[in-house]
Amino acid sequence: MTAFALISGVIFRAPMQKTAKSGKLFTTCTVKAGADDNGGDFWNVLSFSESGQFELLRLEVGDAVSVRGKLKVETYAANDGTTKISRTIFADAALGLRPAPREKKQKAPPAGSKAADALAKQSILPDATPEIAAGGPAFFNDDIPFEAVR
Repeated sequence: MTAFALISGVIFRAPMQKTAKSGKLFTTCTVKAGADDNGGDFWNVLSFSESGQFELLRLEVGDAVSVRGKLKVETYAANDGTTKISRTIFADAALGLRPAPREKKQKAPPAGSKAADALAKQSILPDATPEIAAGGPAFFNDDIPFEAVR
């Protein structure tokens, strides 16, 4: 019998790409799911899926993630003699729950600065002053080509 699971949590141990004995690449990480008095459940995540690996490798410790795949649960004897549960999910899909990084837009330099002067020299206006290039008050001092109606 095969059981499938869908877990959501945060990356506890950073994703690392490794090579299996067969030469195939896989990615492994640890996900902490839930938050209770015992500290939550820890899941070992292994992904042989190319898309799952790509998604996991772009995440960092503390990032939220949701993982889907085959479930494997085993028990083991801990160093203190207690029996514990090992949870492993062989992920065929992963979804980082953080937005992809975006390019930062450059802010316009303040009027009168060296950057504004350099911008004015590159301006399409032939005789632009730094005040005009920066959108200062002189930019709005044009004549209105119509008469006001009373």
